[in-house]
Amino acid sequence: MVLAVVGLVVGLVLLVVAADRVVDEAESLSDRLGLSPIVVGALVVGLGTSLPEMVVSGLAAAQRDTIDLAIGNVVGSNAANLTLVLGTGATITRLSAPRPVFISHGGLVLASTLAAVGLLVDGSLARWEGALLLSAMLGAAAWLTITAPIEPALPEPTPPDDGDAGGGAGRGAMTLVVALATVVIGAQLLIGGALRIAEWLQASEGFIGLTILAIGTSLPELATTIASARRRSVEMIIGNIFGSNVFNSLAVVGVTGVVGTGRLDQTAPAGMIAMAAVTAAVVVIGVVGRSYSRLVGVGLLAVYPVIVVAAH
Repeated sequence: MVLAVVGLVVGLVLLVVAADRVVDEAESLSDRLGLSPIVVGALVVGLGTSLPEMVVSGLAAAQRDTIDLAIGNVVGSNAANLTLVLGTGATITRLSAPRPVFISHGGLVLASTLAAVGLLVDGSLARWEGALLLSAMLGAAAWLTITAPIEPALPEPTPPDDGDAGGGAGRGAMTLVVALATVVIGAQLLIGGALRIAEWLQASEGFIGLTILAIGTSLPELATTIASARRRSVEMIIGNIFGSNVFNSLAVVGVTGVVGTGRLDQTAPAGMIAMAAVTAAVVVIGVVGRSYSRLVGVGLLAVYPVIVVAAH
């Protein structure tokens, strides 16, 4: 039991640190390309902070006889992003954005969530369904880019010294590769520790995925949200959370369907439906109010335990 807890903690630490480094390197690239905060948050940061969910769910699906652990992780991560992470950000600072952002990005989050739930609610996920979700992810990425607000052009940065340019780019690429490899190692440790704890507690894999794994793999989103909230980068927060949930629903579930057995034995449909309901509520609040106040944040923080109970 002690080794299981140590493995789980070490895995979480590696995931958080490595995913954060991936995001840093990706953000540096996006800055050089002049992308808007919404695009950076949704595509770059959203993808980077969803790497733990992608790796954990993919490995869990490939190594287990069912996909309960993987899907529980996705359902729990999406729910945690919209309640714990978004709620935390809203309690630190008011999260506001233009209404078109909530309509386009929020609509995409809701559509992605409903698509994943619609395919999973019957208790199985065929490989062709996983491939369909992965294809939809490509369309979603294009939509996020097309509908992004247009940012004013920034002055060109001072060109780096030619002698150091190649070395800097090489070091950045090497850092990215090492960070990605560390994410994989952290995910393996996290899965092993979580499964041993689940056996000791006699808890279902779906419940462990919904709680321990979900909260653990949502830590990168939480860390990014807190840092962005302190700097008042509210559009980055909204883009990160919405983008992460789109990646989870389409890419992570898609990978799970392609590499896994397709069988769901212990994941309750009630948890998926509750996650979809929270997604719809968050989108509607954003479209109507164009922001998430501190009161909304506190309410979101209180919703997560309800989802866990509904899914158990």
